[in-house]
Amino acid sequence: MKKIIILSDTHGNQKLLRQAITNETRITHIFHLGDNYGDMDENPDLLENKKLIKVPGIFHAGYIDGSIPAIQEISLSGWNFLLVHNVNDLKKISTHTNLVLFGHTHNLSFETINKIQYLNPGHLKSKKDRKRKATYIVIDISAKVIQIHFKRINGKIIKSEIIKK
Repeated sequence: MKKIIILSDTHGNQKLLRQAITNETRITHIFHLGDNYGDMDENPDLLENKKLIKVPGIFHAGYIDGSIPAIQEISLSGWNFLLVHNVNDLKKISTHTNLVLFGHTHNLSFETINKIQYLNPGHLKSKKDRKRKATYIVIDISAKVIQIHFKRINGKIIKSEIIKK
């Protein structure tokens, strides 16, 4: 089983970023959905034995000039993910996509559109931003089932969802 932590909109807040990651055990993957693209680079100790996949936010120079891909496609345990900071950058979504992970709005969300799950982990910019508390997502993934846990910065589960193939 793989375990993914999904973070977005950390905006340089190393304290909350580190807290979210150290709350969790057995993480195999870290997905960072932008703003700020380099935040994980400042934490090599948190990356040990984990695969990092990240996309830039809309103000990153690499996003603006196109030198860093705005979208990453990842396949894990037979599930297909699209990672993007701004969901509006998605012009066409493959019918093989199971989950779209996006940030930008700082708003924790979960929605199903045309059998595709859209998840936004919220933000880790500060304990509260835009009247929204700091949140992130943890996914436990196997070939047949994904368990999604939406969490506050203290690690407390707010909501959980299960997706089956």
